[in-house]
Amino acid sequence: MVSTWELLFTVVPGVILFLFGIENFSKEILVVARGRFAAILGSLTTNRYKGLLLGAGITALIQSSAATTVIAINLVNAGTISFVQSLGIIIGSNIGTTITSQLVAFKLTSFGPVFILAGFLIGIIGGRYKFLGKPLFYFGLVFFGLTIISNGIEPYSSDPLVLELLGGIAFLPLAIFVGFLITTAFQSSSVTTGLVVILAQQGMITMPEAIPFLLGANIGSTTTALFASRGLDLFARRAAAAHTIFNVGGVLLILPFLTPFVSFIAGIGGTEAQQVANAHLVFNIVASGVFILALHPFASLVMRVVPGEEEEILFRTVAIKDPLPERVDEVLSIIEEEVKHLYDVTNQAFDAAMAVFTADKAARAYQKAGKLELLNDFLDEEVEKATFTVSKRALTEMQAKRTMLLVRISNDLERLADLSRDLAKVARNAARMGRPLPKGQVEAIRGIYRIFDGNMQELSKNFPNSTKETISSLRARDIELRRALNLEYTLYLQRIAKINESSDSRYLEVLSIIEAANGKVRDIRKLTEEYSALDEILPAPQ
Repeated sequence: MVSTWELLFTVVPGVILFLFGIENFSKEILVVARGRFAAILGSLTTNRYKGLLLGAGITALIQSSAATTVIAINLVNAGTISFVQSLGIIIGSNIGTTITSQLVAFKLTSFGPVFILAGFLIGIIGGRYKFLGKPLFYFGLVFFGLTIISNGIEPYSSDPLVLELLGGIAFLPLAIFVGFLITTAFQSSSVTTGLVVILAQQGMITMPEAIPFLLGANIGSTTTALFASRGLDLFARRAAAAHTIFNVGGVLLILPFLTPFVSFIAGIGGTEAQQVANAHLVFNIVASGVFILALHPFASLVMRVVPGEEEEILFRTVAIKDPLPERVDEVLSIIEEEVKHLYDVTNQAFDAAMAVFTADKAARAYQKAGKLELLNDFLDEEVEKATFTVSKRALTEMQAKRTMLLVRISNDLERLADLSRDLAKVARNAARMGRPLPKGQVEAIRGIYRIFDGNMQELSKNFPNSTKETISSLRARDIELRRALNLEYTLYLQRIAKINESSDSRYLEVLSIIEAANGKVRDIRKLTEEYSALDEILPAPQ
């Protein structure tokens, strides 16, 4: 009988090579994509079926459903795709992951050394295809690792003790648990499915005995996404939960029909290993079909399991669409509407920043403030692109002035939102250090902010028009805010002048940020006056 040490020194290195190959193959494919992967996922998920096919195709290409799922979750967190859009990708990734078991079943792993050599040579020789060297090398390493595992297991194929052990483990609940455990330990369902197919090739387990291990691997594959979603926003955590509910739900759906399912797979024919691979493929296709058809009830279930009141923030324009209309005035009206949206996003960013001062909301509010500031950047870029496009057309003097002022207002709103990020950072750092600002100072900041917010709300509500009454109100509130700030500066100086009274520069920093933000609002107000004057609502400002 072959010793246990021989098994360890053959199978374990094979598993290590396999994992190393899978991880680096995925990374290299994403490097070759040069950042286009996220854009592809974001643009080709307009309906559930496209998302399904995309998730399956990408996973088959990069050989990692975990990578596809984690990227989809992060795209939800970044606002590139919606939670509902991510579901098609996540469901489809389970179909794509079956490619590994199919390759093993058809004994294509023997081509591993060929891919390793080809990748090595292409990487050295260089030329226009040098970028393919590393992906091919690591792809070959995946196969080579599986070959080592297969060769290491072969001597045990007739060992009665090993066969008895496998027979005992193949008991349904235990086999599911073992499949789950191996997948969780290695953070890769491909390891489990590859091992199971190899065991079937060696005649050590039958197809009916293999299926529970595959079901356990499906459940175990959810742990990567759950770990990755910690600390992300509500909708990203929902996407991770959806992956778990889908995989666990698929297993629960198949269990009552396991006997007819086994008979169906046996009826397809093929070797024992091919039947195991077919079982893996058919199960995932059926489970994916059920969930993709019931996508909206599925999404509702996930939202009940992971409740929350957060608003989903998506990087979308509300008015600017490609292509832009031909008429210049129509394009300018569209840009006006987008700038108004930019006002609203900037308001929300400051509101979120102020919420960071509340201890129990600090972490989530800071995350929201950061995302809104990035959305503000995105919208400003879209306004700039639209104004650049329209500026290349034949414009009247009035249209040219409107275009110029719209982009200036948009740019100033983008710079204003940067100050919301600074405000949020001060509050977050204070909370992290365990030294939040005193309650009295926070209340004073909120009082000043209410004046500032009133100005922002009035600007937003009336844009692009500004009546004399609006301008008068804005100017009066600007004076009120400057007086409130000056009063707080005076009180601050009085406090630090007292004996044994230490100064708190954080409070001074917050006041400075609000003062700078108010100055930027003043600039935007003047630009808005000038813009309104173009339509003869007001005389041009002096």
